Amino acid sequence: MSTTTETKPPVIRHRDVIVSEITKITSHPATRLMLAITVAANLMLAGIDAAGVPFYTTVEQLEGVEEPNTLSSFGIIMLAPIYAFLVIPVWAAATEHSAGQMRMSLAATPRRDMFVAAKSVAMLTATIIAAIIATVPARLVIGIADGNALGDLLIDSVQWVAAYMFMSVIAFGLAGILRSAIATLGILIGIPIVVATGILQWPDGIRFLPDQAALSLVGTPGYDVTELPPGIAALTLLIWSIVAVAAYAFAVTRRDA
Repeated sequence: MSTTTETKPPVIRHRDVIVSEITKITSHPATRLMLAITVAANLMLAGIDAAGVPFYTTVEQLEGVEEPNTLSSFGIIMLAPIYAFLVIPVWAAATEHSAGQMRMSLAATPRRDMFVAAKSVAMLTATIIAAIIATVPARLVIGIADGNALGDLLIDSVQWVAAYMFMSVIAFGLAGILRSAIATLGILIGIPIVVATGILQWPDGIRFLPDQAALSLVGTPGYDVTELPPGIAALTLLIWSIVAVAAYAFAVTRRDA
């Protein structure tokens, strides 16, 4: 009498998929390189600010204003390293397509809803940790040099980490939709450049763009007319993040094969 043993297919656990996606993000050379660049750039800017190097704008020089500004007064400059940091989430989403990984990923995780959820959680986990490493040391340098209290240091650090996190989620979703790292980074970098040129004369709308909301969240709005209260800025970035991830999830579940 012969017996047959049925082999059950392996159970795909959600946490295993998350760990796999985190490993893919953290092990990629671009992640380590861009994080190192961001940390170095933020520390350099923090060092210049802490040293009290004076900065004057062209208008101030013409008007004879004697009181100098610190580098922290120029939010656009202080937030600039984020565009190197955004390579991490953009790469996490876009390389699934450019490197031909998407079919393999979907074959390993047939349930696309599980794949999207796991990849999103992995990206969020990796970028939050990376954002803490990238921003907190620099913010402590600036805060301690300014003599800020512990509570102020904590609030400032949380705001900067949140700005990096929200922008990362938006970049991740956009990269997943466009399936291109170059196109995504081009849009993210191009928007603040276009705003700075003054071509778009619509401050009531411009203030709700992700980069302008991020500047308001960290307390250094790009322009007086585009300033948002920090709470509204955080809500704006949250809405952008939800829309970006929802669109990415739709693209993966309905479009990608």
